[in-house]
Amino acid sequence: MRLPELLHKLIGLHPLWRTLFCISIASITWLGFTSEPYPIPSATSDKINHMMAFMELAILTRLGWPLLGLSAPLVVLTGFGLALELGQSITPWRDFAVTDLLADVAGILLGYGLMTVFFRLWNKRPHD
Repeated sequence: MRLPELLHKLIGLHPLWRTLFCISIASITWLGFTSEPYPIPSATSDKINHMMAFMELAILTRLGWPLLGLSAPLVVLTGFGLALELGQSITPWRDFAVTDLLADVAGILLGYGLMTVFFRLWNKRPHD
């Protein structure tokens, strides 16, 4: 099987991307509320961590639900980021930060932008 065919089949595995999305949501939620040091490597900047996490969620959303467009995922993922920040504001070891929420939105837009470039260069949409 040639690489384009394999890539096309992989992109079409929507249940896989949806499962990975759910695992990522659970992991990001745990990381957002834990008082323990992160057991995984992370960037030195908290904002980079936020951008990377939400970029990943945007990419998985695009692959798992390709017909949604940008508006609904942007609203839902931003709502998730806001919920995390509000939840963190009531914990003694975390704070609410608008800049974290802005980094989340930047990550969402970056993830969707990367996927748009990828699909344009490859000349395919994820639901083809």
